[in-house]
Amino acid sequence: MEEKQAIWEDDLLNRRNEGKFLSEYLLKRYANTPNKPFVLNINAEWGFGKTYFLKNLSKELATQKHPVIYFDAWQNDYSDQPLLAFISQINTSLSPFLTKSKKGQQLFTKVWNTSKKLLIPMLVKNLTGLTYDHFNEESDDSNENAKNEQEIEKTDHNSTKDSVESVFSKLAESALVDHETVRKSIITFKENMAKLLSYIDKNISSKQLPMFVFIDELDRCRPSYAIELLENIKHIFDIPGIVFVIATDSKQLSHSINAVYGQNFASERYLKRFFDQEYNLTKPDNYAFAHYLFELHGITKNEKLFSPLEQDLYKDKDLNVELFTLYASFFKLSLRDQEQVATVLSAIVLTWQSSESIHLGYLLFLIMLKQHSNTEFDKYIESNKKESFFRDSMDQLKLNLTIKFQSNVVTYEQGVFLRERRIESYSVSDLINTYFSFLNEDLNKLYERKQNGTFVYSNIINRLVADIQQNNHVTIIADKSNVYPNLVLRAGQLS
Repeated sequence: MEEKQAIWEDDLLNRRNEGKFLSEYLLKRYANTPNKPFVLNINAEWGFGKTYFLKNLSKELATQKHPVIYFDAWQNDYSDQPLLAFISQINTSLSPFLTKSKKGQQLFTKVWNTSKKLLIPMLVKNLTGLTYDHFNEESDDSNENAKNEQEIEKTDHNSTKDSVESVFSKLAESALVDHETVRKSIITFKENMAKLLSYIDKNISSKQLPMFVFIDELDRCRPSYAIELLENIKHIFDIPGIVFVIATDSKQLSHSINAVYGQNFASERYLKRFFDQEYNLTKPDNYAFAHYLFELHGITKNEKLFSPLEQDLYKDKDLNVELFTLYASFFKLSLRDQEQVATVLSAIVLTWQSSESIHLGYLLFLIMLKQHSNTEFDKYIESNKKESFFRDSMDQLKLNLTIKFQSNVVTYEQGVFLRERRIESYSVSDLINTYFSFLNEDLNKLYERKQNGTFVYSNIINRLVADIQQNNHVTIIADKSNVYPNLVLRAGQLS
């Protein structure tokens, strides 16, 4: 049990329960229909943690004594032969426990030898432009080839035409022979593979069927490579005892296929023919995803970052992550957008030279504004009336997320001064607007305005001023009003 718990550690997107559900479903489905091959598509957009999910699901099933093969399609995309790379991965994954017995080794060798017969005609044609049979015939006698070339040169126009027609006829005939060779090899391969799977199930105590094959990163591959790999799986590996689990961003893969076959090609329907069923990963919780990004970039609870939020009001939350979550929702950023924002933020944090803290509330506004719209960001940088720009730009977002702050309210009742602690809510746009209100303030002026209560949303900056007075290290934004945008522009060159 402890081993299984360790499998899903660092589960920042809360995928454990989904993994356990799918594990149980796949095993019970196989138990009900053991003679039916099955291909499951795990469909999710970028940022949903497909790779983490696939790797941990494969480990989960491996602990239950099932043979597991994990194939990263993207890492093998350099090859023009997906079948070659895939069979090589099968060989690597199965050989450690099959070669321990003589019978297992014999069966495994049969499968391996048969698989090579599938590959030889394809490899020869790729390397030489000729079919395998034609290549053998051409290489029998190089002298004879030279002689033939001399004879061709001496022939007249009519005999040259006859020779060309003869060559095409021979190539067509050879292609048919190749096709028949591959067809027979596929049948033999399936038979040998079925025997091998039966042997694993009955004779290897540490393993039992089904065998699970996980394929990851398919949507990142060249469309031709992805399609050929799917076709090989569908036509060569539709063998009882094997369950395929393939992770894709189906929409992205469909777009890639359309780029090859044309926009009118029904790519989504075409993809569905390769999958028996599809499972859609749930969208990650916003805070969980932001926390995942901060962990990924090593900036969780970073002391260089100053958040205006209060820990008492956001218990068990990282205040920097919570602020990131609120801003991302305010700017309506996709998961991919949020990852790019985190990349820029991380670059700024890593290269920050000052001993002063970074105003996360203002910096995130700049980064996310640029991510949301380069045009709006440029307008803001060029505008001399930033507050006017703010009102016009922020009103377009039409999203009033609230942030909580505490304030001390003093009342006088029956000769007694009462101090009451109240929780007040402001919108995200209020918080951003507060930063605008002291862009041009120096430190003394800031203190004066706080004491006089002339800030419209003075509670928002209570923590800011208190931190300056106590530690004298949080920089006033006025001192950095040009530095922050320049940092965003520079770090924004990263992608």
